[in-house]
Amino acid sequence: MLPRLVRFCALLLLACGPTLSGGPGGGRVELPDDRPPPPAEDAPDSLPQIASTAEWDTLAYRPADATMAHTEVVKIVVDLEEDWRTYFVQSARWPLHFYFVQRFIDRFADHGAFNVQQYRRPDRRFILASIVRYLDADVWSIELVPGDTLSAERLGRLLAHLKERVFFGEDLRFRPLSPGHEERARTAGVPTVDETRLQAAQRYQAVVLGVTHGYLRIARDDESVMNARPNDIVVVDQIPEDLPPIAGLITARLQAPLAHVAVLSRSRGTPDMALRDATNDSRLTALEGELVRLTVGAQAMQIERSTLEAAQAQWDALRPPNAYTPPIRQPTPPVLVQLCDTGVDDADVVGAKAAQLGALCRAGGIETPGGFVAPFGAFLQHRREAGIDRAAIARVVGTEDRAERRAALEGLRAAIERTRVSPALLRQVRAKLAPGRPHIFRSSTNAEDLEGFSGAGLYRSVVVDPGADDATLADALRRVWASVYLERAWEERAWARIEQDAVAMAVLIQPFVDDIVATGVAVTANPFTQVRPGVYVNLQTRSEGVTAAEGDELPEQLLIYTWTETPEVFVLGRSSRTEGRAILRGDEHARLARLLQQIHQRLTPVYEGEANAVDVEVLLTRDRRFVIVQARPITIRYGPGQRWND
Repeated sequence: MLPRLVRFCALLLLACGPTLSGGPGGGRVELPDDRPPPPAEDAPDSLPQIASTAEWDTLAYRPADATMAHTEVVKIVVDLEEDWRTYFVQSARWPLHFYFVQRFIDRFADHGAFNVQQYRRPDRRFILASIVRYLDADVWSIELVPGDTLSAERLGRLLAHLKERVFFGEDLRFRPLSPGHEERARTAGVPTVDETRLQAAQRYQAVVLGVTHGYLRIARDDESVMNARPNDIVVVDQIPEDLPPIAGLITARLQAPLAHVAVLSRSRGTPDMALRDATNDSRLTALEGELVRLTVGAQAMQIERSTLEAAQAQWDALRPPNAYTPPIRQPTPPVLVQLCDTGVDDADVVGAKAAQLGALCRAGGIETPGGFVAPFGAFLQHRREAGIDRAAIARVVGTEDRAERRAALEGLRAAIERTRVSPALLRQVRAKLAPGRPHIFRSSTNAEDLEGFSGAGLYRSVVVDPGADDATLADALRRVWASVYLERAWEERAWARIEQDAVAMAVLIQPFVDDIVATGVAVTANPFTQVRPGVYVNLQTRSEGVTAAEGDELPEQLLIYTWTETPEVFVLGRSSRTEGRAILRGDEHARLARLLQQIHQRLTPVYEGEANAVDVEVLLTRDRRFVIVQARPITIRYGPGQRWND
């Protein structure tokens, strides 16, 4: 089974909410407690209006499961049977509408029936809404839960009704959180929140929550980033494509929450955040070079001086305590394997990436690109012929100087790239290529896509044009094989204490998926709260848009609830490339959610560690098909204020 490949590594954390952990290893990550403080004992349970900033402050709270930082919320209950009697609720004390209604209006209310009747039926008694204040943008919005079916007529009346009862009435707008909301807002002609303004004004973004200690380094060029040490907290202007093991990351530009750099940070258990103009922020520049404690919370960040004693305790706990030797099974001779003939039990032959994708291919109802795999045996044979033995790898392991190690790794890659590829292997590859199609040669090692070690972005992929000759095919194989010894991959494995001489590379060779209109990354569970099951999806319009770093270019971000009879979409933000237009159409939200649920049900039962969800890469084609190109384990851990029992 796949999980026996891993017994190490630190806990992962998730963008804007919970911890995402990749495995059961020895790491310990401190999570910030972002729960709002309890209200004052004399604070009212509700008010009939909000006439001043002081009254707002009495009622508002900053939720720990917020999907955007620097937000304050006041819940609203409007009793239609009592002539639109309105309650502005003390929302830290009563964070759910139901509990307020049960306590003060209808003590016999049933929670399940209440949720159906009061959010989805035209004959409801209550309108249940929230006012959200976005502090960075100075925006006040009325918001409904995404599945609320409130009519356009009532929506228009609600906005007018509330404007008369709050001191900021002239600034109040409606923020649609679903396609249904957008349609009814247009019908009602109500003023809506400018999403572009909202995103443009965002100053702080929590990508990976946590508390870390490290020396604060402001890296002003790529070389400074790549020379950073595991005990550094690095501040960068641009979002780096490659990131060595570090204690924490602060970018001056907003990030795509599921991009490679965020996945790496989650895999290491190291906090990651964005802060506009971070490299010039006085809170950071004043501490440059000093040992600090950085807290990345869902609503805010904190940074202060630390001590070596406190820092060392965390550093020792975070890194895996023991070495890990990835297993290898070597069929002799190395024979190409059809992807759809593999499954998770074959991870020690074809690598975890291919094995998990093969399991989905065999499941039925899940489309993958198919293809075939050159197994570990082909790499090991080529490595021997290149003259790379255990002694050669041990010499690199023993090299402490980073510049010398970099040169030694370059030598290993050069040896692989100049060695002739087996003619027999090339004949096998050519025979299996789909005629007239470009192909992509992808890494599938025994040191990536594991519980506790994602290896996101560490290795190479190579695209080969149709009709490529043998020299081109051989070069593609060699370049992927040689990427085992890229510096970024070596350093990442070294930090995780993976035995370098046991790392093997299979090559997953697949027909290139044509006519892609969008690419996506998804997590098959709700990362913001345990209370409302769902899937979290990032989509972008170019094939490199979600997983690659694109400064200040944000993807379409969707939270699709799966606890309802029909999946319901919560639009967290539209793509910065589409001018507010949705990437998915019609019932595609529901189709994608059901597909992700199917993947979840197929893969999570085979994980033996703490992984309880799947991180999925998906392509959307021009003819509106979803094609799955990667699936790997991930564990969602919920912090205070995000769990069932909080």
